[in-house]
Amino acid sequence: MIEQSPTPTPWLKAGAVVAHWAMGLLSLAWITVALVWGGLHFLIVPRIGELRPWLEQQATRTLGVTVRIGAITARSNGLIPSFELNNISLIDAQGREALRLPSVLAALSPRSVIGLGFEQLYVEGLVLEVRRTADGRIWVAGMPVPDTQTEDGKAADWVFSQTELAIRHGSVHWTDEMRSAVPLVLNDVDMVLRNGPRTHSLRVDATPPPEWGSRWSASGVFKQPLLERSAGQWKQWQGQLYASFPQVDLAHLRQYVDVGVDLAHGAGALRAWADVDKGVVTGATADVQMNGVQVTAGARLQPLALRNVSGRVGIQQLQGGTEYFTHALQFETEDGLHWPGGNVALRTYAAEGRNPARGEITADKLDLAAMAQIAQRLPVGDTAHKLMGNIAPRGLVESLQGNWRGPLEQLEGYAAKGRISQLTVPGGDFNGVKRLGIQGLNADFDLNQMGGKAQLVLDKGIFDAYGILEEAAVPFDQLRADVQWQRDGQSLTVSASNVRFANADAQGELQFKWQSAPATSGATAGPGVLDLEGSLSRAEGTRVHRYLPLELDKEVRDYVRDAVLGGSASAVKFKLKGDLARFPYSDAKQGDFRISADVRNASYAYVPSSLLHKGSLPWPALQQVSGELVIDHATLQVKNASATLVNGRNLQISKAEATVSQLYGDAQVAVSLEAKGPLTEVLGFVNGSPLGALINKVLAKTTASGNADYRVKVAFPIRDVERATAQGTVTLAGNDVQLSPETPRLTRARGQLGFTETGITVTGGQARAVGGDVRIDGGLSVLTGTAAAQKAGPQVLRIQGTATAEGLRQAKELGVVARMAQYATGTGSYSATLGLRGGVPEVLLTSSLTGMALNLPAPFSKIAETPMPLRLETTAVRSSLVPDTSGTVHAQDQLQLDVGRLASVTYVRDVSGAEARVLRGAIAVGLAADESAPMPSEGVVANINVQRADLDAWSSVLSSASGSAPSASNLADMSYLPTSLAVRATELVMGGRQINKVVVGGGRDGLLWRANLDATELSGYVEYRQPVGAAAGRFYGRLARLSIGQSTAQEVESLLDDQPSSIPALDVVVEDFELRGKKLGRVEVDAVNLGAAGPRDGPREWRLNRFNIITPEAVLTASGNWTNINAQAASAPSGSRRNIRERRRTVMNFKLDINDAGVLLERFAMPGVVRRGQGKIEGQVAWMGSPITLDYPSLGGNFNVNVETGQFLKADPGIAKLLGVLSLQSLPRRLTLDFRDVFSEGFAFDFLRGDVAIEQGIARTTNLQMKGVNAVVLMDGQADIAKETQAIKVVVIPEINAGSASLIASAINPLIGLSTFLAQVILRGPLMQAATQELFIDGTWVEPRVTKVERKTAPAAPAKE
Repeated sequence: MIEQSPTPTPWLKAGAVVAHWAMGLLSLAWITVALVWGGLHFLIVPRIGELRPWLEQQATRTLGVTVRIGAITARSNGLIPSFELNNISLIDAQGREALRLPSVLAALSPRSVIGLGFEQLYVEGLVLEVRRTADGRIWVAGMPVPDTQTEDGKAADWVFSQTELAIRHGSVHWTDEMRSAVPLVLNDVDMVLRNGPRTHSLRVDATPPPEWGSRWSASGVFKQPLLERSAGQWKQWQGQLYASFPQVDLAHLRQYVDVGVDLAHGAGALRAWADVDKGVVTGATADVQMNGVQVTAGARLQPLALRNVSGRVGIQQLQGGTEYFTHALQFETEDGLHWPGGNVALRTYAAEGRNPARGEITADKLDLAAMAQIAQRLPVGDTAHKLMGNIAPRGLVESLQGNWRGPLEQLEGYAAKGRISQLTVPGGDFNGVKRLGIQGLNADFDLNQMGGKAQLVLDKGIFDAYGILEEAAVPFDQLRADVQWQRDGQSLTVSASNVRFANADAQGELQFKWQSAPATSGATAGPGVLDLEGSLSRAEGTRVHRYLPLELDKEVRDYVRDAVLGGSASAVKFKLKGDLARFPYSDAKQGDFRISADVRNASYAYVPSSLLHKGSLPWPALQQVSGELVIDHATLQVKNASATLVNGRNLQISKAEATVSQLYGDAQVAVSLEAKGPLTEVLGFVNGSPLGALINKVLAKTTASGNADYRVKVAFPIRDVERATAQGTVTLAGNDVQLSPETPRLTRARGQLGFTETGITVTGGQARAVGGDVRIDGGLSVLTGTAAAQKAGPQVLRIQGTATAEGLRQAKELGVVARMAQYATGTGSYSATLGLRGGVPEVLLTSSLTGMALNLPAPFSKIAETPMPLRLETTAVRSSLVPDTSGTVHAQDQLQLDVGRLASVTYVRDVSGAEARVLRGAIAVGLAADESAPMPSEGVVANINVQRADLDAWSSVLSSASGSAPSASNLADMSYLPTSLAVRATELVMGGRQINKVVVGGGRDGLLWRANLDATELSGYVEYRQPVGAAAGRFYGRLARLSIGQSTAQEVESLLDDQPSSIPALDVVVEDFELRGKKLGRVEVDAVNLGAAGPRDGPREWRLNRFNIITPEAVLTASGNWTNINAQAASAPSGSRRNIRERRRTVMNFKLDINDAGVLLERFAMPGVVRRGQGKIEGQVAWMGSPITLDYPSLGGNFNVNVETGQFLKADPGIAKLLGVLSLQSLPRRLTLDFRDVFSEGFAFDFLRGDVAIEQGIARTTNLQMKGVNAVVLMDGQADIAKETQAIKVVVIPEINAGSASLIASAINPLIGLSTFLAQVILRGPLMQAATQELFIDGTWVEPRVTKVERKTAPAAPAKE
């Protein structure tokens, strides 16, 4: 069998042909490679140095810049040789070195050779100059970077065509001529560039200057288009860039790159990725960890300062839009705001055709305060800036999903839902619009352009009611609300249900519906229409004021604040319905506004102190107020309330009502009270509040007892409380009332007392007063002027009644009248009227005094049946009621007292002070019809003419009437006494002494009385200053004559003994003084009472500083005191007290200078006792009793007698034989010595001298001696002055020699006595002993007995040896 060969197919034939050609081409290629390899190794490598110029030309032509090669070497290592080029420089068009390559190592490959390039380029120590010229073009190594695809980029094509390019330890110099920046040098630059057919990868590491930060790294991977022939067209690439900066200070970047913001500070770590498409960045993502970032995003914006920032931010181009996003981004601003690290994705899409612009946002953990602060520093537009500045939100958006359509300035639609926690939006006035605020609100919301709903929760938060409440910030412990709103065109409706709230002030719930009001033509929309209704389960009264709207006047809000001092309310219901523009709805048809509440235990100061002037009395507040509170439209009322008064807890207020009307205008307050309780508390309410001043304080001093019924109503405008009006009544039911301390007490008083701000009225008043019945009707007005008087009603109180003397005496409050009533008996009727004119009381009291007997000194005594018309009237001086230029009123009145025809007293008084003060007056007593006492321009004139004036009796009456001595506190009472006085009296009894035919003319200056007086008994000038308090009185007199008879002297002595404390100081000089019929000549007395200011039974001293009696024949000068020496006895029981005369002791130091003893004795009615004689008697005596009443039994002291050149004459024998002691009480009882029984012609003496001691009225002497021409008389003994007896031993020596005379002339020592003296001195001589006679005198002074004493002869002295 023969097999047939297969016939080749066409495809097989074609394949064979292709294979044949392929083998041929491959063979050719290898041959070519072999030729090239051979040429490299055998032609080029050995001759490479010779090719350097040619290479420079080719490189210059290829790169477009001048290229210079310092040296070139080649090495054949393996199949592919390598080349090393040294000191390569690229020179730009300006001749500057743009690139310097110290060493370049180039490796070739067949592919690179075919492509006229290198397989690998390794550059060591590259120095690259990158420059931006002033026109903005960038030159790298002297070669421009092409801006467009059409520009020739041969250098870029060549660079990006090399397989691998590596640079080690290079440096890059950046020079920016356009920004004139300081050149920037990057050192230790490492770069690797690998290029494939379509891919390019790049990595650069460089070290910036130290201030820029640490070494950084950047890398990128790019892909060029498939059909792109030019490798250098990088703007057609796609890829991604990545950069890492472990530590970088971005503040330096702004010098070289315009990043769109002013980055002043910012240091930290940064990583960034950028997506590139055709040379444009289409997206970027950055991880940042920066500190101290400060960026200014616009010329007019404030810098954004971040203390730190970390997280991821990015931007991505979308189809038709852009996405902005953050992830875990958190930062803290320099203001302390913290962004919590939330996520945000914001997508915005531009309008396309008919589709409007739109956007979407998804976010969580957005800090609104930080957003608002950052937005203020970002270029988001003035509208957004203003909006965020006005809103100034704070809080955290926990979640948010939202979208919108249309431009932000005019949205076509929007929707959002999410949750916000701790939202805070302050209230305020923004562009003239008042906006409410909130703090601490948690809200879940779901809304769109048509409406929405929200659940609101506010715990421990604040609602800012700006523009509604004065205290806008209202704290809430809890607030819950479900709110819905709906928009229909321009109309907005907001409703809330299930609103529950609670805070420290109130707790309750409400619901409301509010609808906006449409804007009218040319005007803004009104506040809208509100329908609100709610209730409170509790409310604190003291906090009501803070919830009053600003629509109320501030005066009303302040009034409520200061008036409501406590209390609580429950069952509070409130309703507000109507157009808010017409609030508070004065017409009920306009709307409804009502609040009602039950008030408990409230305190209500209906006239708070804030409305009163400083220093004004407060109005007593109401406390424990319980009742109903109603606010109806513009009126506030408290109805059917019970209460008590502060400081008046016993007053039971059965009904209290208060009304504040016209709340939104001139608010008026009216308070009415009905109460029952103690009358004393009602008076305290009246007088302790301005109500007392409203009625002119007519009840200021009123006291009362018992219970009464009261009604009071007070009304006033809040803006001027001084315009307050008051009206009230007090119903008396047997009370005791005393209108003032000076008026009589009214007992068992009945009737009705009414009062208003115009005065008081009494209706049906009945009472008992001063012992009799009294009826009172009428009223008192405190207003002035005719119109005011007509408004005030009754002008006077009419009083009629009877009084008894006993009732007057018991009415101690009447003062002088009560004390004068002790001189009255019986009963009398009276009538009186009481009125007020300009605030000055006007009184008219009349009585005939029939039925009342008076036991007063003449001429005012009378029996009961005899009438004595009495009329007392006080009237206001109308001219004094006119204010002066300073607006001050100096009110005056005139007091007129007429007692029949006996006396008339008129005073004009200043009553503007606390006490009335007499300005002028006239007193007329006992004057004839043609006589008068004219009213002076000042002072008080008294003209008195009486038959008998018993000043002692009137002094007793007036002392009883005054009740006290004059003092600094009652000097006003002294103004009633005359300052000019004329008195005529036939008989004047004063100090127990009657003075006849007296004429007195004098006056008074304060407490000093002066008078010239003339009477039968005296004549001269006197002054008397009344005692004041502890200051004693003083009497000053200069009298021409004064005569004191025997009876008068005894009366004076009795007065001194009984009233030592009342004796004034004396300064009296009498030129001619006669005492008990004896003319004593000139008398001078100066004495003070030192004990007048002490206690009544304490030590008292009346000191006699000077007591002089001056006559031609003798001068007596004396001083001493009269004092209480037994004050303790005064405080003992009365039964043990000694006689007052025994308790006061007079001590007198005296000196009697005698010029003629005989004439002196004649002045004291003892003529012919002594002739001549001069000398002195000096000593001290004391006795119990007054200074002018000698008490002989207690008399004591001593004195010395020394009289010379005299002679005893013939006298009564009994007296002539007695030597006695001078008595100050009885001058005739004077001891004289008459020795005419021894010497027939009388004894003439050269001197009479000696010492006398007195003890208990007995005078003793041991050395009394007389010397005459013919004899010497020596005396020793005693005399009883009280009994007028004596026992005296007398020795007479008729003849003595000169030696004995000189001895006698010496003084006898009282201590050795007369007998011892005689024995030792005189009787030593026999002759002297024989002539001496001894006598003993005893018996009485009237009948003395003289006995001669026989002396025994002394024995002879022994003879001297």
